[in-house]
Amino acid sequence: MDFLRKFLPGNLERYLDGLDFPITKQELVGRLEQNGAPSMLVEQFRKRLPEREYSSPQDLLKALRG
Repeated sequence: MDFLRKFLPGNLERYLDGLDFPITKQELVGRLEQNGAPSMLVEQFRKRLPEREYSSPQDLLKALRG
């Protein structure tokens, strides 16, 4: 959860710019990389998010928080 505190709310919004929901984990990771997110942040999303489709930003944050 420390990585969420470090990147939320301001920085993460910049890296998630242009997201369209619903979105899959793979699409999300790709968008993070396109938007120049630090590799540590991208790896945390890969590690923490289950493989599924996310219907909204709130759904995504809920999954990240476990």
